[in-house]
Amino acid sequence: MKKIYFSLFLILNLALAVSAQRGFNYYKDSGRVGSSNEKAYTYFKKAYYDCIWKWTTAGADSAEYYLKLAIQEDSNYSAAYAFLAHVYQFKTYNPQDFDKYFALQKKYAEKAISYNPKTGDAYSVMSDVVWTEHDTAQALNLLRNAIAREPDNVGNYLFLSVRFTQMGKADDSAIYYLHRLLQYDPEYGQAFMKLGNVYNWNIHDFDSAKFYYRKAIENYNTIKPRDNRMMGGYYSLADVYNKQEQYDSAIYYYKIYLQELEPSDMYVREQFLSLTYKALYECQQRLSGNYLNQFLTLNEQRIAKDPGNTDLLMQTLEENYMSIEQDSVYEKYALPLAKHIQTIHSPDPYLRIYATDDEFVILKKLKRNDEALKVLEAYNANNPKEPLILFDLGRMKISTNDNQAGFAYLNKAKLYLNDVFTKQVFIEQLNNPDFDKVRSTSEFKKLTE
Repeated sequence: MKKIYFSLFLILNLALAVSAQRGFNYYKDSGRVGSSNEKAYTYFKKAYYDCIWKWTTAGADSAEYYLKLAIQEDSNYSAAYAFLAHVYQFKTYNPQDFDKYFALQKKYAEKAISYNPKTGDAYSVMSDVVWTEHDTAQALNLLRNAIAREPDNVGNYLFLSVRFTQMGKADDSAIYYLHRLLQYDPEYGQAFMKLGNVYNWNIHDFDSAKFYYRKAIENYNTIKPRDNRMMGGYYSLADVYNKQEQYDSAIYYYKIYLQELEPSDMYVREQFLSLTYKALYECQQRLSGNYLNQFLTLNEQRIAKDPGNTDLLMQTLEENYMSIEQDSVYEKYALPLAKHIQTIHSPDPYLRIYATDDEFVILKKLKRNDEALKVLEAYNANNPKEPLILFDLGRMKISTNDNQAGFAYLNKAKLYLNDVFTKQVFIEQLNNPDFDKVRSTSEFKKLTE
Protein backbone atom coordinates (compact mmCIF):
# COMPACT_ATOMS: atom_id res chain seq x y z
CA MET A 1 0.00 0.00 0.00
CA LYS A 2 1.48 3.38 -0.99
CA LYS A 3 0.71 6.87 0.18
CA ILE A 4 0.09 9.49 -2.47
CA TYR A 5 2.84 12.06 -1.96
CA PHE A 6 1.81 15.62 -2.69
CA SER A 7 5.32 16.83 -2.00
CA LEU A 8 8.29 15.57 -0.05
CA PHE A 9 8.41 18.94 1.66
CA LEU A 10 4.77 18.80 2.62
CA ILE A 11 5.37 15.34 4.04
CA LEU A 12 8.26 16.21 6.29
CA ASN A 13 6.73 19.49 7.40
CA LEU A 14 3.48 17.69 8.16
CA ALA A 15 5.13 15.10 10.35
CA LEU A 16 4.05 15.40 13.97
CA ALA A 17 2.91 18.96 13.41
CA VAL A 18 0.02 18.30 15.76
CA SER A 19 2.48 17.67 18.57
CA ALA A 20 4.00 21.12 18.50
CA GLN A 21 1.09 23.28 19.67
CA ARG A 22 2.24 26.83 20.26
CA GLY A 23 5.62 26.13 18.81
CA PHE A 24 7.40 23.93 21.25
CA ASN A 25 5.34 23.83 24.42
CA TYR A 26 2.32 21.60 23.83
CA TYR A 27 3.70 18.53 25.60
CA LYS A 28 4.69 20.58 28.62
CA ASP A 29 1.01 20.94 29.49
CA SER A 30 0.43 18.03 31.85
CA GLY A 31 -3.24 18.96 32.11
CA ARG A 32 -3.70 17.94 28.48
CA VAL A 33 -1.25 15.12 27.84
CA GLY A 34 0.07 14.16 31.25
CA SER A 35 -0.28 10.90 33.15
CA SER A 36 -1.00 10.16 36.79
CA ASN A 37 2.17 8.10 36.60
CA GLU A 38 4.95 10.68 36.73
CA LYS A 39 7.51 8.26 35.33
CA ALA A 40 5.31 7.62 32.30
CA TYR A 41 4.95 11.36 31.71
CA THR A 42 8.73 11.81 32.00
CA TYR A 43 9.28 9.21 29.27
CA PHE A 44 6.58 10.89 27.21
CA LYS A 45 8.25 14.32 27.37
CA LYS A 46 11.67 12.84 26.68
CA ALA A 47 10.32 11.20 23.53
CA TYR A 48 9.33 14.60 22.23
CA TYR A 49 11.84 17.13 23.50
CA ASP A 50 14.98 14.98 23.40
CA CYS A 51 14.15 12.74 20.44
CA ILE A 52 11.51 13.48 17.83
CA TRP A 53 12.24 17.22 17.74
CA LYS A 54 15.53 16.38 16.01
CA TRP A 55 13.51 15.23 12.94
CA THR A 56 15.96 12.41 12.25
CA THR A 57 15.69 8.64 11.88
CA ALA A 58 17.60 8.16 15.12
CA GLY A 59 15.31 10.64 16.86
CA ALA A 60 12.21 8.80 15.69
CA ASP A 61 13.65 5.47 16.85
CA SER A 62 14.43 6.91 20.28
CA ALA A 63 10.97 8.46 20.55
CA GLU A 64 9.43 5.08 19.76
CA TYR A 65 11.54 3.50 22.52
CA TYR A 66 10.57 6.01 25.21
CA LEU A 67 6.88 6.02 24.32
CA LYS A 68 6.77 2.25 24.69
CA LEU A 69 8.35 2.69 28.13
CA ALA A 70 5.68 5.25 28.96
CA ILE A 71 2.94 2.81 27.95
CA GLN A 72 4.56 0.08 30.06
CA GLU A 73 4.28 2.42 33.04
CA ASP A 74 0.71 3.48 32.22
CA SER A 75 -1.18 1.11 29.92
CA ASN A 76 -4.13 3.55 29.76
CA TYR A 77 -2.03 6.49 28.59
CA SER A 78 -4.08 7.73 25.62
CA ALA A 79 -1.77 10.61 24.73
CA ALA A 80 1.20 8.22 24.54
CA TYR A 81 -0.69 5.93 22.17
CA ALA A 82 -1.57 8.93 19.97
CA PHE A 83 1.98 10.23 20.02
CA LEU A 84 3.35 6.78 19.15
CA ALA A 85 0.93 6.61 16.23
CA HIS A 86 2.32 9.94 15.04
CA VAL A 87 5.86 8.54 15.27
CA TYR A 88 4.84 5.62 13.04
CA GLN A 89 3.14 8.10 10.71
CA PHE A 90 6.48 9.92 10.51
CA LYS A 91 8.22 6.65 9.66
CA THR A 92 5.83 5.93 6.77
CA TYR A 93 7.28 8.92 4.93
CA ASN A 94 10.26 6.80 4.05
CA PRO A 95 8.74 4.37 1.52
CA GLN A 96 10.72 1.42 2.87
CA ASP A 97 8.58 -0.76 5.14
CA PHE A 98 5.54 1.45 4.52
CA ASP A 99 3.02 -1.33 5.12
CA LYS A 100 4.65 -2.26 8.43
CA TYR A 101 4.64 1.27 9.83
CA PHE A 102 1.22 2.16 8.48
CA ALA A 103 -0.24 -0.87 10.24
CA LEU A 104 1.41 0.26 13.48
CA GLN A 105 0.18 3.81 12.99
CA LYS A 106 -3.36 2.54 12.58
CA LYS A 107 -3.07 0.17 15.54
CA TYR A 108 -1.98 2.85 17.99
CA ALA A 109 -4.33 5.50 16.60
CA GLU A 110 -7.27 3.14 17.17
CA LYS A 111 -5.98 2.40 20.66
CA ALA A 112 -5.74 6.12 21.47
CA ILE A 113 -9.27 6.82 20.24
CA SER A 114 -10.66 3.89 22.22
CA TYR A 115 -10.17 5.99 25.35
CA ASN A 116 -12.41 8.74 23.91
CA PRO A 117 -9.82 11.40 24.77
CA LYS A 118 -10.65 15.08 25.18
CA THR A 119 -7.55 16.17 23.29
CA GLY A 120 -7.39 16.24 19.49
CA ASP A 121 -4.15 14.34 18.89
CA ALA A 122 -5.77 10.91 18.60
CA TYR A 123 -8.35 12.14 16.09
CA SER A 124 -5.81 13.96 13.93
CA VAL A 125 -3.56 10.91 13.63
CA MET A 126 -6.57 8.71 12.87
CA SER A 127 -7.59 11.20 10.21
CA ASP A 128 -4.28 10.52 8.47
CA VAL A 129 -5.05 6.80 8.55
CA VAL A 130 -8.44 7.14 6.88
CA TRP A 131 -7.09 9.73 4.44
CA THR A 132 -4.49 7.18 3.36
CA GLU A 133 -7.32 4.69 2.96
CA HIS A 134 -9.00 7.24 0.64
CA ASP A 135 -11.91 8.13 2.93
CA THR A 136 -11.69 11.89 2.45
CA ALA A 137 -14.98 12.75 4.14
CA GLN A 138 -14.16 10.78 7.29
CA ALA A 139 -10.66 12.28 7.42
CA LEU A 140 -12.12 15.80 7.39
CA ASN A 141 -14.74 14.86 9.97
CA LEU A 142 -12.09 13.52 12.31
CA LEU A 143 -10.08 16.72 12.01
CA ARG A 144 -13.16 18.85 12.68
CA ASN A 145 -13.81 16.63 15.72
CA ALA A 146 -10.23 17.26 16.87
CA ILE A 147 -10.73 21.01 16.58
CA ALA A 148 -14.05 20.85 18.43
CA ARG A 149 -12.45 18.97 21.32
CA GLU A 150 -9.37 21.14 21.47
CA PRO A 151 -9.95 24.44 19.62
CA ASP A 152 -6.60 25.96 20.60
CA ASN A 153 -4.45 23.04 19.41
CA VAL A 154 -2.77 24.64 16.40
CA GLY A 155 -1.67 21.31 14.93
CA ASN A 156 -5.25 20.32 14.19
CA TYR A 157 -5.74 23.43 12.05
CA LEU A 158 -2.51 22.66 10.26
CA PHE A 159 -3.60 19.13 9.34
CA LEU A 160 -6.98 20.36 8.13
CA SER A 161 -5.41 23.08 5.97
CA VAL A 162 -3.03 20.54 4.44
CA ARG A 163 -5.92 18.28 3.46
CA PHE A 164 -7.73 21.18 1.82
CA THR A 165 -4.52 22.04 -0.04
CA GLN A 166 -4.13 18.47 -1.24
CA MET A 167 -7.72 18.42 -2.45
CA GLY A 168 -6.79 21.31 -4.74
CA LYS A 169 -10.24 22.87 -4.66
CA ALA A 170 -10.57 24.33 -1.19
CA ASP A 171 -7.78 26.89 -1.07
CA ASP A 172 -9.89 29.50 0.71
CA SER A 173 -10.61 27.01 3.48
CA ALA A 174 -6.92 26.12 3.77
CA ILE A 175 -5.97 29.80 4.06
CA TYR A 176 -8.75 30.42 6.58
CA TYR A 177 -7.61 27.67 8.94
CA LEU A 178 -3.96 28.67 8.66
CA HIS A 179 -4.74 32.27 9.60
CA ARG A 180 -6.91 31.00 12.41
CA LEU A 181 -3.92 28.97 13.59
CA LEU A 182 -1.73 32.09 13.56
CA GLN A 183 -4.21 33.85 15.85
CA TYR A 184 -3.30 31.26 18.49
CA ASP A 185 0.42 31.18 17.71
CA PRO A 186 1.86 34.00 15.53
CA GLU A 187 5.30 32.33 15.57
CA TYR A 188 4.20 28.90 14.35
CA GLY A 189 6.56 28.32 11.41
CA GLN A 190 4.60 25.49 9.83
CA ALA A 191 1.72 27.86 9.15
CA PHE A 192 3.96 30.08 7.05
CA MET A 193 5.24 27.09 5.08
CA LYS A 194 1.73 25.83 4.40
CA LEU A 195 0.47 29.27 3.37
CA GLY A 196 3.39 29.50 0.98
CA ASN A 197 2.50 26.09 -0.43
CA VAL A 198 -1.14 27.06 -1.06
CA TYR A 199 -0.12 30.20 -2.94
CA ASN A 200 2.72 28.43 -4.75
CA TRP A 201 1.17 25.10 -5.75
CA ASN A 202 -2.52 25.86 -6.10
CA ILE A 203 -3.19 29.58 -6.56
CA HIS A 204 0.10 30.44 -8.34
CA ASP A 205 0.28 33.79 -6.56
CA PHE A 206 4.06 33.74 -6.42
CA ASP A 207 4.52 37.07 -4.64
CA SER A 208 2.37 35.85 -1.74
CA ALA A 209 4.16 32.49 -1.75
CA LYS A 210 7.54 34.22 -1.49
CA PHE A 211 6.27 36.38 1.38
CA TYR A 212 5.28 33.36 3.45
CA TYR A 213 8.37 31.32 2.62
CA ARG A 214 10.48 34.25 3.78
CA LYS A 215 8.48 34.27 7.01
CA ALA A 216 9.29 30.57 7.41
CA ILE A 217 12.99 31.29 6.86
CA GLU A 218 12.83 34.09 9.42
CA ASN A 219 11.26 31.61 11.83
CA TYR A 220 14.07 29.12 11.16
CA ASN A 221 16.73 31.72 11.94
CA THR A 222 15.13 33.43 14.96
CA ILE A 223 12.75 31.14 16.88
CA LYS A 224 14.32 28.97 19.57
CA PRO A 225 14.53 26.07 19.81
CA ARG A 226 15.08 25.88 16.08
CA ASP A 227 12.66 23.80 14.05
CA ASN A 228 14.97 22.25 11.44
CA ARG A 229 12.06 21.52 9.13
CA MET A 230 11.90 25.25 8.45
CA MET A 231 15.11 25.09 6.42
CA GLY A 232 12.76 23.88 3.68
CA GLY A 233 11.74 27.51 3.29
CA TYR A 234 14.95 28.07 1.34
CA TYR A 235 14.12 25.25 -1.08
CA SER A 236 10.54 26.41 -1.51
CA LEU A 237 11.58 30.01 -2.11
CA ALA A 238 14.05 28.77 -4.71
CA ASP A 239 11.26 26.73 -6.29
CA VAL A 240 9.15 29.85 -6.77
CA TYR A 241 12.03 31.75 -8.38
CA ASN A 242 12.64 28.72 -10.61
CA LYS A 243 9.01 28.81 -11.79
CA GLN A 244 9.35 32.54 -12.47
CA GLU A 245 12.46 31.81 -14.56
CA GLN A 246 14.58 33.94 -12.23
CA TYR A 247 17.31 31.35 -12.22
CA ASP A 248 20.04 33.42 -10.53
CA SER A 249 17.81 33.88 -7.48
CA ALA A 250 16.70 30.25 -7.55
CA ILE A 251 20.30 29.05 -7.59
CA TYR A 252 21.15 31.37 -4.70
CA TYR A 253 18.46 29.91 -2.42
CA TYR A 254 19.02 26.30 -3.49
CA LYS A 255 22.66 26.71 -2.46
CA ILE A 256 21.71 28.16 0.94
CA TYR A 257 19.39 25.20 1.44
CA LEU A 258 22.23 22.80 0.65
CA GLN A 259 24.48 24.60 3.14
CA GLU A 260 21.89 23.84 5.82
CA LEU A 261 20.92 20.35 4.67
CA GLU A 262 24.23 18.72 3.71
CA PRO A 263 25.80 18.75 7.20
CA SER A 264 22.53 17.70 8.85
CA ASP A 265 21.06 14.26 9.45
CA MET A 266 17.51 15.30 8.68
CA TYR A 267 14.97 12.57 7.97
CA VAL A 268 14.88 11.50 4.27
CA ARG A 269 17.90 13.77 3.76
CA GLU A 270 19.04 11.85 0.66
CA GLN A 271 15.73 12.40 -1.13
CA PHE A 272 15.89 16.13 -0.44
CA LEU A 273 19.50 16.30 -1.60
CA SER A 274 18.60 14.51 -4.81
CA LEU A 275 15.75 16.94 -5.51
CA THR A 276 17.98 19.94 -4.85
CA TYR A 277 20.94 18.76 -6.91
CA LYS A 278 18.59 18.08 -9.82
CA ALA A 279 16.91 21.49 -9.48
CA LEU A 280 20.30 23.24 -9.36
CA TYR A 281 21.45 21.42 -12.47
CA GLU A 282 18.29 22.33 -14.35
CA CYS A 283 18.56 25.97 -13.30
CA GLN A 284 22.17 26.12 -14.42
CA GLN A 285 21.18 24.63 -17.77
CA ARG A 286 18.33 27.10 -18.26
CA LEU A 287 20.46 30.01 -17.15
CA SER A 288 23.20 29.07 -19.58
CA GLY A 289 20.51 28.66 -22.24
CA ASN A 290 19.29 32.20 -21.60
CA TYR A 291 22.80 33.58 -21.92
CA LEU A 292 23.38 31.50 -25.04
CA ASN A 293 20.27 32.96 -26.67
CA GLN A 294 21.45 36.47 -25.80
CA PHE A 295 24.89 35.63 -27.19
CA LEU A 296 23.48 34.30 -30.47
CA THR A 297 21.07 37.21 -30.86
CA LEU A 298 23.85 39.73 -30.28
CA ASN A 299 26.05 38.09 -32.93
CA GLU A 300 23.22 38.06 -35.45
CA GLN A 301 22.62 41.75 -34.79
CA ARG A 302 26.31 42.57 -35.28
CA ILE A 303 26.35 40.71 -38.61
CA ALA A 304 23.15 42.43 -39.75
CA LYS A 305 24.71 45.85 -39.09
CA ASP A 306 27.88 45.08 -41.08
CA PRO A 307 27.17 42.15 -43.43
CA GLY A 308 30.17 42.82 -45.70
CA ASN A 309 32.76 42.77 -42.94
CA THR A 310 34.50 39.47 -43.66
CA ASP A 311 36.76 39.78 -40.63
CA LEU A 312 33.68 40.03 -38.44
CA LEU A 313 32.06 37.10 -40.23
CA MET A 314 35.08 34.83 -39.76
CA GLN A 315 35.52 35.92 -36.16
CA THR A 316 31.85 35.20 -35.45
CA LEU A 317 32.08 31.80 -37.15
CA GLU A 318 35.34 30.52 -35.69
CA GLU A 319 35.62 32.25 -32.32
CA ASN A 320 31.95 32.39 -31.42
CA TYR A 321 29.69 29.87 -33.14
CA MET A 322 32.19 27.02 -33.51
CA SER A 323 33.32 27.38 -29.89
CA ILE A 324 29.83 26.50 -28.61
CA GLU A 325 29.75 22.71 -28.60
CA GLN A 326 26.06 22.27 -29.23
CA ASP A 327 24.67 20.59 -32.32
CA SER A 328 21.82 23.10 -32.52
CA VAL A 329 24.31 25.99 -32.77
CA TYR A 330 26.36 24.14 -35.38
CA GLU A 331 23.26 23.40 -37.45
CA LYS A 332 21.40 26.70 -37.18
CA TYR A 333 24.22 29.23 -36.97
CA ALA A 334 27.71 27.94 -37.75
CA LEU A 335 27.01 25.81 -40.83
CA PRO A 336 24.88 28.40 -42.70
CA LEU A 337 27.45 31.12 -41.98
CA ALA A 338 30.33 28.95 -43.24
CA LYS A 339 28.44 28.31 -46.48
CA HIS A 340 27.56 32.00 -46.83
CA ILE A 341 31.17 33.13 -46.45
CA GLN A 342 32.19 30.80 -49.31
CA THR A 343 29.92 32.75 -51.67
CA ILE A 344 31.52 36.13 -50.92
CA HIS A 345 33.86 37.50 -53.60
CA SER A 346 36.99 38.60 -51.78
CA PRO A 347 40.55 39.51 -52.81
CA ASP A 348 41.72 37.19 -50.00
CA PRO A 349 41.81 33.69 -51.57
CA TYR A 350 42.03 32.07 -48.18
CA LEU A 351 38.65 33.43 -47.07
CA ARG A 352 36.85 30.74 -49.08
CA ILE A 353 39.45 28.10 -48.19
CA TYR A 354 39.08 28.71 -44.47
CA ALA A 355 35.28 28.78 -44.73
CA THR A 356 35.36 25.48 -46.64
CA ASP A 357 37.65 23.99 -44.00
CA ASP A 358 35.25 25.26 -41.30
CA GLU A 359 32.29 23.67 -43.08
CA PHE A 360 34.19 20.39 -43.14
CA VAL A 361 34.99 20.64 -39.40
CA ILE A 362 31.37 21.49 -38.53
CA LEU A 363 29.97 18.59 -40.54
CA LYS A 364 32.49 16.28 -38.93
CA LYS A 365 31.41 17.46 -35.45
CA LEU A 366 27.84 16.72 -36.48
CA LYS A 367 28.98 13.23 -37.55
CA ARG A 368 27.85 13.91 -41.11
CA ASN A 369 31.09 12.44 -42.44
CA ASP A 370 29.91 11.64 -45.97
CA GLU A 371 28.86 15.27 -46.48
CA ALA A 372 32.11 16.50 -44.94
CA LEU A 373 34.13 14.41 -47.39
CA LYS A 374 32.08 15.66 -50.37
CA VAL A 375 32.75 19.29 -49.37
CA LEU A 376 36.50 18.65 -49.48
CA GLU A 377 36.36 16.64 -52.71
CA ALA A 378 34.30 19.34 -54.44
CA TYR A 379 36.83 22.03 -53.56
CA ASN A 380 39.78 19.81 -54.43
CA ALA A 381 38.34 19.05 -57.88
CA ASN A 382 38.71 22.74 -58.80
CA ASN A 383 41.78 23.51 -56.67
CA PRO A 384 43.89 20.30 -56.60
CA LYS A 385 47.01 21.96 -55.11
CA GLU A 386 45.52 23.60 -52.00
CA PRO A 387 47.50 22.05 -49.08
CA LEU A 388 44.95 22.75 -46.33
CA ILE A 389 42.20 20.91 -48.23
CA LEU A 390 44.60 18.11 -49.23
CA PHE A 391 45.58 17.73 -45.60
CA ASP A 392 41.92 17.54 -44.53
CA LEU A 393 41.26 14.91 -47.18
CA GLY A 394 44.20 12.85 -45.91
CA ARG A 395 43.00 13.19 -42.33
CA MET A 396 39.46 12.18 -43.33
CA LYS A 397 40.57 9.14 -45.29
CA ILE A 398 42.78 7.87 -42.46
CA SER A 399 39.98 8.37 -39.93
CA THR A 400 37.84 6.07 -42.11
CA ASN A 401 40.67 3.47 -42.34
CA ASP A 402 41.52 4.24 -45.98
CA ASN A 403 45.18 4.67 -45.10
CA GLN A 404 46.56 4.34 -48.63
CA ALA A 405 44.43 7.22 -49.95
CA GLY A 406 45.03 9.16 -46.77
CA PHE A 407 48.82 9.08 -47.04
CA ALA A 408 48.58 9.95 -50.74
CA TYR A 409 46.67 13.15 -49.90
CA LEU A 410 49.03 14.00 -47.02
CA ASN A 411 52.09 13.63 -49.24
CA LYS A 412 50.47 15.91 -51.83
CA ALA A 413 49.74 18.45 -49.10
CA LYS A 414 53.39 18.33 -48.02
CA LEU A 415 54.45 18.79 -51.67
CA TYR A 416 52.33 21.95 -52.10
CA LEU A 417 53.03 23.74 -48.81
CA ASN A 418 52.87 27.54 -49.11
CA ASP A 419 53.28 30.73 -47.11
CA VAL A 420 50.01 30.16 -45.23
CA PHE A 421 49.98 26.39 -44.76
CA THR A 422 53.68 26.10 -43.93
CA LYS A 423 55.75 23.08 -42.96
CA GLN A 424 55.48 24.13 -39.32
CA VAL A 425 51.67 24.24 -39.58
CA PHE A 426 51.71 20.90 -41.38
CA ILE A 427 53.77 19.24 -38.60
CA GLU A 428 51.59 20.76 -35.87
CA GLN A 429 48.43 19.49 -37.57
CA LEU A 430 49.82 15.95 -37.55
CA ASN A 431 49.30 15.96 -33.78
CA ASN A 432 45.56 15.59 -34.38
CA PRO A 433 44.15 12.46 -32.60
CA ASP A 434 42.78 11.23 -35.96
CA PHE A 435 46.34 10.10 -36.73
CA ASP A 436 46.93 8.15 -33.52
CA LYS A 437 46.28 4.76 -35.10
CA VAL A 438 48.92 5.31 -37.80
CA ARG A 439 51.40 7.38 -35.81
CA SER A 440 53.85 4.51 -35.37
CA THR A 441 53.92 3.55 -39.08
CA SER A 442 56.87 4.29 -41.35
CA GLU A 443 54.63 6.22 -43.76
CA PHE A 444 53.57 8.62 -41.01
CA LYS A 445 57.12 9.08 -39.70
CA LYS A 446 58.27 10.08 -43.19
CA LEU A 447 55.75 12.93 -43.16
CA THR A 448 57.59 14.59 -40.28
CA GLU A 449 60.97 14.53 -41.97
